[in-house]
Amino acid sequence: MNQASKSSGKLNGWRDVARGVGVISPVLMVYVAIGMAYGVLAVDNGIPPWLAVLMSALVYAGTAQLVGVQMIALSLPALSIIVTAAVINARFFVMASALVPHLRQLKWWERTLYATQLTDATFALHIARLPKTNASKTEIFTTNIVGHFVWVGSTIAGVVVGQTAGNLDAFAIDFAMAAMFIGLLVPLIRDRVQVLVAIGAAAATIGFQAMGASFWTILIATLVGLLIGWSADRWAK
Repeated sequence: MNQASKSSGKLNGWRDVARGVGVISPVLMVYVAIGMAYGVLAVDNGIPPWLAVLMSALVYAGTAQLVGVQMIALSLPALSIIVTAAVINARFFVMASALVPHLRQLKWWERTLYATQLTDATFALHIARLPKTNASKTEIFTTNIVGHFVWVGSTIAGVVVGQTAGNLDAFAIDFAMAAMFIGLLVPLIRDRVQVLVAIGAAAATIGFQAMGASFWTILIATLVGLLIGWSADRWAK
């Protein structure tokens, strides 16, 4: 009986692993495209290969890494690079807060570990899945870990390619990133308020980017979307 219980537990564990891999699978090709493009860009801008890979392992933030590499290549002050990365990644505070109600089963250190691997993609996948299912810790962390490993592996591949070819355009990074975000966003839109938020944030992104807001654009668009959603929700009540 005890042996049967152990076998059943192992089987369930492997099923959770398979589910975790299945959750992240739809966006892995985009991770590969952007990760390789980052590796190529890093090498092309004179970043040592080991440092480019270390950034992917420790920073794990595509947009911040792409911007950071270009700022490092321009020999800008370290403080400027840190502040820029902090502004770009400030949106994760909002994302993490939204996920808190669905991660109550995790201990504080597990939530901290989860936060270190939070990305736009994993947020979109989990905010759509966790409210509907009783996902296990194994499934949740498998999704994050697989995405992280693929990102680091893609960076290594990009570094290798960058040392030989260096053709960044071949990876179509602009299209890949935009396509991933659109694909993640559309299934999450379920009512008029969310439509307004999506349109408002998109308009803010385009408008502030055109006005030269640079790396502040993402944060401003996030705040605009929050304001629209809060106002629409208050008005509806």
